[in-house]
Amino acid sequence: MENTKEFLNQDDVLSRVHQFELERDEERIFINVREPLVNSDKGAFIAVPGLITQECSNTDYVGLGNSIEEALQDCLKRIKDVPLDQIIPE
Repeated sequence: MENTKEFLNQDDVLSRVHQFELERDEERIFINVREPLVNSDKGAFIAVPGLITQECSNTDYVGLGNSIEEALQDCLKRIKDVPLDQIIPE
């Protein structure tokens, strides 16, 4: 991925997104785990619950970790027992 830097602007950040789907009580949300690839100084994986067209803006539900699995587990732990319409209000 290091060669990819030549195709990016200086402040561009390139990430790979891994998507998971959680079904609960006839509802479902997606959890996108962002894996930083190029130009990211954060260095951590970030898991963000959302719908296809809308992501959660409440950082209380955002999972962090040093791997896809850690970030996903942290996110799932944060949203456990929370109604999905509270995580992503309409």
